[in-house]
Amino acid sequence: MSETEIRERLRGWILERSGATGERLASDDLPILEEGLLSSLDIVEFILFIESLRGEEVDIEAIEPEVFTNVNTLYKAFFAGVAH
Repeated sequence: MSETEIRERLRGWILERSGATGERLASDDLPILEEGLLSSLDIVEFILFIESLRGEEVDIEAIEPEVFTNVNTLYKAFFAGVAH
């Protein structure tokens, strides 16, 4: 899966979960939690979705809260340098 496809899937999941329109997440640097697109309760299911995209588990203990800032930080934390 390409970087573009991964970013599209991340945005799609966030928008579907939040019920927001695509315009709400027009930029990959939009703050996801601050804008209310996801709540802290959504994060557990979001990690499961990320694991399904990666094809491997995420080390939950190593996750820093700031990786959930926006799509850019999500991609960098979970997919950059991982073979797709």
